[in-house]
Amino acid sequence: NDEVVLRCCPTTNSYPVSRMVPLPLLLNYFEQASKQLLSVADVEVVPSKLTLNWHRSRVVEAQLTALTATLAEYDGRFDASVVQDVLRQIGVGDFNNVDECNEELRKTLVKAMEQTNEAAREAFARSVLFVEMSDSSNQRNLNTHADLDRSTLIEYCGLAITAMRLPEIQRFLFDGTRVREDIKCEVFSTPEERLLYIQRLLWKAVGWEPDTASDQMKQLMEGNSELMKDTEVMETVMKYMSSVTVAATNASVGSDMAENMSTDGTTRVVNVTYSEKVVTSDTIQSLSAPTSNSMNEHKNEQQSLEQRQQRDVAKMRQAIHDEFMSLSPDEQNKTLAKAKQAQDAFLQQVMNTPPGAERVMLMKSIDFETQKLLIIHKMCATGE
Repeated sequence: NDEVVLRCCPTTNSYPVSRMVPLPLLLNYFEQASKQLLSVADVEVVPSKLTLNWHRSRVVEAQLTALTATLAEYDGRFDASVVQDVLRQIGVGDFNNVDECNEELRKTLVKAMEQTNEAAREAFARSVLFVEMSDSSNQRNLNTHADLDRSTLIEYCGLAITAMRLPEIQRFLFDGTRVREDIKCEVFSTPEERLLYIQRLLWKAVGWEPDTASDQMKQLMEGNSELMKDTEVMETVMKYMSSVTVAATNASVGSDMAENMSTDGTTRVVNVTYSEKVVTSDTIQSLSAPTSNSMNEHKNEQQSLEQRQQRDVAKMRQAIHDEFMSLSPDEQNKTLAKAKQAQDAFLQQVMNTPPGAERVMLMKSIDFETQKLLIIHKMCATGE
């Protein structure tokens, strides 16, 4: 899921072409590109042979459209290929061909580029997911035999990491809200089911049969793969696991807190449970794509699912407890003070947030460290 490098033919004009590009032009391009990339998810016709390159080409087209519109405002004084070269140079920290760009303006330019790159990654992920959700009839020859290769694994992880950051996917994981009004997908009762659904879609998008990919991922995490020796691959996989775990936790915690809301609009914060899975070879299966049979049986096994979630919660609570007890008395006191501050600040936020959707979104937004501190405060306050 790398950034896409723009390519287009030089424009013809009657003006001398400058090799120096003004800062306003570049900032204007980044702004227009970010807006234009929002339209990538609007797909009317999908090719019969769907590939990731098709999605990439749509991202490139959006960027080219933005560049063309930007250059049109300068009456042909700047060549598209020159601007593209300068964009590539900025990407490696070279600002020599940016006109009148001091240190402070460089920071502004780099920030704008990073935001546009993130917009491109999000556009790519949206395009992939929305098409997969709305075009389930698309027939592809999915890989079911070969070993999971390096490039596919990195592609999948990159897509998933970006997908977990998309607001519409976060809402979908939380309560099943449609990612778009015109896209109908299966109905699932829990955040875990919805997460598994997203993972299966992404495996199909990269050309792998989800059950096979799940088995391959399990082997990798158990050390039965040559890819274990590849540092870059394993770092990417760990980032993927972290992003998926955080997304699942936020969705589950939000659901738990929504259920714990009283009729008077207050929340029984002491009942908050932490449902993040401990990322080990024992839990990799639940974070990977399930088998088709398990998907069909899942809805009829709610009790079993709840028991597994309770075990995961207990395991994580024990891990947090053990980590806390391993601290020195002085460090424990400091941590307890932080936990009390986190609890007080959180309760204040809850009281200042109107009940309903806004409060639910607040619950969802709790970051990992705050969740840990809230749990520590609860355990110590109740003598657990």
